[in-house]
Amino acid sequence: MTHSSLFLLLDVGNSAIKWRLGDAASLLEAGGECDGQAALCKAVAGLDWGCVAVASVAGDAIDEALVGALQSVRDAPCWRAQPQRECLGLTNGYPDPGTMGVDRWVAMIGAWRELGGPLCIIDAGTATTVDLVNQDGRHEGGFILPGADLMRHALSSGTGRIRVAALSASGMRPGTSTQECVSAGAWRATFGAVQSVLSDFPQHRAVITGGNASHLLSLGLVAEYRPNVVMEGLRLSVIQQLDDRAP
Repeated sequence: MTHSSLFLLLDVGNSAIKWRLGDAASLLEAGGECDGQAALCKAVAGLDWGCVAVASVAGDAIDEALVGALQSVRDAPCWRAQPQRECLGLTNGYPDPGTMGVDRWVAMIGAWRELGGPLCIIDAGTATTVDLVNQDGRHEGGFILPGADLMRHALSSGTGRIRVAALSASGMRPGTSTQECVSAGAWRATFGAVQSVLSDFPQHRAVITGGNASHLLSLGLVAEYRPNVVMEGLRLSVIQQLDDRAP
């Protein structure tokens, strides 16, 4: 990989693959979301990318299959992001940094480099994560809880009489059907958990990203919507890796 290459940046989650093109200067406009490797390969086949950078929480087997599929499209080098002890002034708070989810790590890098600290970074996806970064760039710890739809799934699979196939529109008013009650409970639990962290750390600037960010904002959560912090953190990580390897 070189600084002159276009980067194909991949955020591989538990339910979708997000992609974005970037270069040494910035993220580019081209990007999208796919539901699997075949759709991704089709979406990016005609684009002029020279290397691939992956931030994935999907597991090694899925990652290896994805990289193999992309290399059948184009023989380009691939770099898989990993959490580090320190990167670009951000210090990991885990005793063993490698056990942190890489999506959280690159999101913190992206937010820290753009905004400085102190920060409260909320990633509202399949899981909801909340991470705190102090003014000196040190990760102070965080919280992981099921996302709203995982709560619905847990109730539907772990109880005898609750069978809710999908959440209804986000809202926290008491429900008058089982579906409405489960939906309201899941959103209230997610909102309440995040809000309790913000209340305990009022000096931290709240930043939110992820697929459920718009739902939480519509419920009244006060946070800045920054949809690109994961991709920006991944792009910056690629550049740092290239710099570290330069002779």
